[in-house]
Amino acid sequence: MKSSTNIKTDQLALLAIKAHVHSDLLATNRSTATSICNWVGVACGSRHHRVFALDLFGMNLSGTIPPDMGNLSFVAFPDIGNNNFHGSLPIELANLRRLKYLILSNNNFNEKISSWFGSFSKLQNLSLNGNNFVGVIPSSWCFLSKLEILSLDNNNLQGHIPVGIRNLSNFRFLYLHGYQLSGSIPSSVSNISSLLEIVLRNNQLIGSIPSISLNMSSLQVIDFTFNNLTGHISSNMFDGLPKLKGLYLSFNHLSGPISMSIFKCQELEDLSLSHNHLEGTIP
Repeated sequence: MKSSTNIKTDQLALLAIKAHVHSDLLATNRSTATSICNWVGVACGSRHHRVFALDLFGMNLSGTIPPDMGNLSFVAFPDIGNNNFHGSLPIELANLRRLKYLILSNNNFNEKISSWFGSFSKLQNLSLNGNNFVGVIPSSWCFLSKLEILSLDNNNLQGHIPVGIRNLSNFRFLYLHGYQLSGSIPSSVSNISSLLEIVLRNNQLIGSIPSISLNMSSLQVIDFTFNNLTGHISSNMFDGLPKLKGLYLSFNHLSGPISMSIFKCQELEDLSLSHNHLEGTIP
């Protein structure tokens, strides 16, 4: 009876989601004669027979997210990216403590970014890019110790990059481009030894480029294009970046010579330094 009640809870949550969207693609997701595990975009686990994945990516859905979605207590992989969802995210989503991936990218959510995302202790991928979220990056997010991918680009966020970002020891991809971040790039970013790509272009960042190479031997892409960074490109910046493939620093206010040490990056494929105040000869 308990299992039946649980799967019924999932069914009611999915029916509520369907009732809040407009799409013929989900027309079949209403029959009680068919197991919800066979519904479009739904996958159930073999152990508990509960919904663990919800894949509605790119289905051209429009509507809002109902509070009932917070009752999908076993869901770990919800992906509703590339649709036309709008409005606010219900706080009931904070109940989804099994989340590993949360993909909300390329929709029209337009609220202040929520601190309760920081309660998802198992979260590995948080993709909120391509929406209209506002506010600052909550410091509580810096305790998402399993987070590997953070994609917040192309929103209306502002404020500084949290210093506590150094706590994200499993980080691999940091995408914070295309809005109004200000302040300097925290030196603590150099503590994230697992980082593969850091993309901070199209912001209002100031100050010098931190010594990011010290513990970042896996780093492949650095993109700080279109900011207000100043100072010299450090001659020892490239000492510990053997896997660097792309360095993009154009449209800043960097000065000084181009260091010969850049050739230590033997895998470098793309180098963009234009529209700065660099001087001297090309090595």
